[in-house]
Amino acid sequence: MDDIIEYIKTFLCYGNEKAAKHVGYTRDEMDWQHYKVVIVPGKNILTGEKREWTEPDFSTSPRAEKQGEFYDEFGEKMGGTWVIKEDIIYQTLYLISLAGELHLDELKEGKDPAEWTDQHGRVPSKYSALGRQALWTIPVVDELSRLVTKLAEAPLPDQHFSRIVLSHDVDTIAHYRHFRGFAGAISRGQLKVAVGSWAGLEFDPAYTFPWLHDQDKKVSGASELYFFKAGKGKGHDYPQYDLNGADFKQLIGYLNDKDAEIGLHVSYEAATLIDHAEDAEQAAEIIAKEKKQLYFALEQMDADPDEMPTRWHYLRMTSAECLQALADAGITDDYTIGWADHVGFRLGTTRPVRWINPKTMKLTDLTLHPQSLMDCTLSNESYMNISDEAEAYFICQQVIDKVRQSGGELVMLWHNSNVEGDSYHKQLYKELIDYIK
Repeated sequence: MDDIIEYIKTFLCYGNEKAAKHVGYTRDEMDWQHYKVVIVPGKNILTGEKREWTEPDFSTSPRAEKQGEFYDEFGEKMGGTWVIKEDIIYQTLYLISLAGELHLDELKEGKDPAEWTDQHGRVPSKYSALGRQALWTIPVVDELSRLVTKLAEAPLPDQHFSRIVLSHDVDTIAHYRHFRGFAGAISRGQLKVAVGSWAGLEFDPAYTFPWLHDQDKKVSGASELYFFKAGKGKGHDYPQYDLNGADFKQLIGYLNDKDAEIGLHVSYEAATLIDHAEDAEQAAEIIAKEKKQLYFALEQMDADPDEMPTRWHYLRMTSAECLQALADAGITDDYTIGWADHVGFRLGTTRPVRWINPKTMKLTDLTLHPQSLMDCTLSNESYMNISDEAEAYFICQQVIDKVRQSGGELVMLWHNSNVEGDSYHKQLYKELIDYIK
């Protein structure tokens, strides 16, 4: 448990290990004089008492947003030490581990899964602690970080993006260059566009990759990241492109020439298989198999399978076992964690953070990169249902500003199939690129 406490203290101090040594986590008042800041532990799993998860009330926690009232309400100066009465170490753990969302028995006892999941087994934002408290777009953990760092008399980060990741999930390479798609187009009276697609991949409406690249390259230093599927392509994983086919090789060749990065779009089916796996080893093999299939298809690229990032198809990370399977399969970076139905900061932070398994209380080597903006989230009728591009732009702008102010990593997700023609997402993406560049 000590390694988790030390990791969280250092994370709250923006990775400043020297500053973290000035932050104590103890009830022993005799020790308080040795620190600049002391966080008093509550009665929870971090203090060796009964293992019990309880949802914190973040609306009253000592956040930077409420800094003017912090000193009287949440802490006091005792000699040369600031004593924080709220257990913000536990609050941080609760969010960055996703403890409240990963089907923990302690929190879900006696409840039907339909009470906290959607039709895909995901936790909607309204059932998360931050969603229930209307804090979707407030990076609570980052605000705690600013307080702790300031009280520890350490420098605060500049307002900037630590990294910009412009990511694209490739759910389909082409609409009409396979029999089922071609036949569907004919039945809808789209003969001309379907025949045009057969003239070459670049003529298919879904082949928007050159346009996306032209936009992405406007942002100096940004990472251009594409996630590809390697599953069977059945059910929600349909359609699956042929990893050995000419179209896939043509696209990979193009992206390789543009120095784009490639990641694994873990299949929808994988989450189901993992949740029914007999043991952790079998669960890890499910991820390893898909990673291996994609790796061998990337023969044109200088790809390292040990450095292949992931994102779950449909953002379908449904359990702690799903994340643990990634870690056990050697995955070190995942870009899934964001709500499907609402923009914002599901982990309470804009910064990459190592995942702590809330079931085993182990600090893993898997880093979670918060995904804060997704095209479908804005327009889908089941999600935010925003039909006006100007309104969507305003909301995205607020989220982007929060990431910049927090010195965080901006991860945006736009699908290649959502910027076809004159779609609102095409114009919106162009405007957002201009805003962040």
